[in-house]
Amino acid sequence: MATAESVTADVKLLQIIGIEPLKDKEQARGPNYKTVHEKIVNEKNARFMYPDPGFFKKKKKARKGEWLAEHKEPGQTFKQFLGKIGNRPFGRHRTIYLIPLVFEEEPVPKNILKPLSEYAAVFFDLPIKVGKQRNMKKDVPNRINEFTKNFQVDATALLQKMELPADAFCAAGITLCDLYPQESWNFVFGLANVDGARGVYSLARYLSNFGSSRNTVYNPDEEKGGEPTIIRRACKVMCHEIGHMYGLRHCTHFECLMNGSNHLDEADKRPSFLCPLCLNKLYSVMKFDVEERYRKMLTFWKTYGLTEEVNWLEMRLAVVLEAL
Repeated sequence: MATAESVTADVKLLQIIGIEPLKDKEQARGPNYKTVHEKIVNEKNARFMYPDPGFFKKKKKARKGEWLAEHKEPGQTFKQFLGKIGNRPFGRHRTIYLIPLVFEEEPVPKNILKPLSEYAAVFFDLPIKVGKQRNMKKDVPNRINEFTKNFQVDATALLQKMELPADAFCAAGITLCDLYPQESWNFVFGLANVDGARGVYSLARYLSNFGSSRNTVYNPDEEKGGEPTIIRRACKVMCHEIGHMYGLRHCTHFECLMNGSNHLDEADKRPSFLCPLCLNKLYSVMKFDVEERYRKMLTFWKTYGLTEEVNWLEMRLAVVLEAL
């Protein structure tokens, strides 16, 4: 595992992330860092945003069929994020709502909704409420996918119909129904309306039996890795879509939770965590303690038996705290 002591990031990369070395403090192990947006220096939080190469890989060139091969996105630096007026929690608007949506299929089971609400509370450091289940089949256009022959609903129209509770920062619909964003697209894993603070995402294509019938059926016994695999996938897509509602664009600088994905294999390869750049963006809004946040994440992933995430967090905490 490489550390910051063995590899030094270039100045341009640090500028993109939004951190810089402290000029007046040199330690035996090397300089500490500060975020460019805070008047009161918090060296520990800033050090978690250092791009240690053993933890954060630069974005690979997209292969044919992957997101960036099909969508030419320029990315978003930290400075560009700060310059954009985006959705922010304020006043009483500080609750994230998870809304179970149904159309023809079964609802997302409670044993998936429970860990989702737990993880959202840790990831975004806001109160989470699971809203009342809604059947919206009559409210939005639908179709049968010409390739997979499964039932789909129009995600763009769905966002326009979703209601935002009075105390909400944002609302994220979750469903087992497949989605499409417009007629010319085959499908989309999820869609977020940044300005409207609404998003929706589907678990349909994360299930092994997708495409075997008109409607997807949740059966954890059919999944490689069982229910923990579904929890991992569900948490990743949820945090990705809610991240958009903070104004985070797709990340093109690192392998990151905020990478776009065109298919399941690409989505599974996407990390479970934010890269230093996207972490700093979210931190600039929420001002959480990064160490405390990671320790809460560690407890969550241990609870659901996801050792890959546990190992990453334990090593990340060890390396950063040793470097301080």
